[in-house]
Amino acid sequence: MDFGIGIATSSDSWKLAQRAEELGFTNAWFFDTQMITGDCFVAMAGAALKTSRIRLGTGVLVPSNRIAAVTANAFATLNGMAPGRIDFGIGTGFSARRAMGLGAVRLAEMEEYIRVVYGLLNNETVETPIEGKRRKIRFLNPEIGLINNKDRIPLHISAYGPRSQALTAKLGAGWKSFVSEVPGAMSAIEGMPQSWQKASRASSDLHATAWTCGCVLAEGEPADTRAPWRKPGRAPRCCCTGRLILIWRAGRTPRRCRRRLPPKSPAMSRWPAGTNHPTRAI
Repeated sequence: MDFGIGIATSSDSWKLAQRAEELGFTNAWFFDTQMITGDCFVAMAGAALKTSRIRLGTGVLVPSNRIAAVTANAFATLNGMAPGRIDFGIGTGFSARRAMGLGAVRLAEMEEYIRVVYGLLNNETVETPIEGKRRKIRFLNPEIGLINNKDRIPLHISAYGPRSQALTAKLGAGWKSFVSEVPGAMSAIEGMPQSWQKASRASSDLHATAWTCGCVLAEGEPADTRAPWRKPGRAPRCCCTGRLILIWRAGRTPRRCRRRLPPKSPAMSRWPAGTNHPTRAI
């Protein structure tokens, strides 16, 4: 089991990524919610310059926010700054699109988007609709070293339902899923392996990241405190397990969570004081 940190993206997210690396976290995921948080690629570039080991990924990218060619270029540029440490997390954009009054992107559109991004990263000429016409595009001069499309960039798909899980299995991608309660979590955990097996993939190749929610309590605050997130400055914080997700602001991991963690887990270490961003551990 690995531990990571999910970040509500801001101009100084590199500080969280840097501290997470110091504490032994393996991954930092950056939100792509343009009406709520900062730009994920700008923040990841800052983190790439300030870290050397932790993996940096979009958690998760929304296809409609950028055309596929721009996304491929952004990933290839980041891959030059942090070779082999970049992850491509993608979803249908529930939060980011709802913030603009839009529904989620269709799965077929997301699959086409993924095809174009990886086609370009693989130095292929791909045909795709741009401004109403089918056009053939490719990176024109990757050999001169302005981008890095040589080091692998793994794909991770946010997949809650059976159709998106089937797509994840079809593409052999890492699986990301939000877990809010035990019955739902068990249903997802049982469903995804079935989709994986139907696609004739080895169960040992399935890489899963589970997200869940929680709220950080003050030291000594009872766990049954009523609606603590309604208090000023106490917005809920999100976290993940299995890849395990926990959340906190500044301070220590809540006591109930600590009992469930390995003694040497990085989540047991103290988070930097003065951190004001909502964070998720993944």
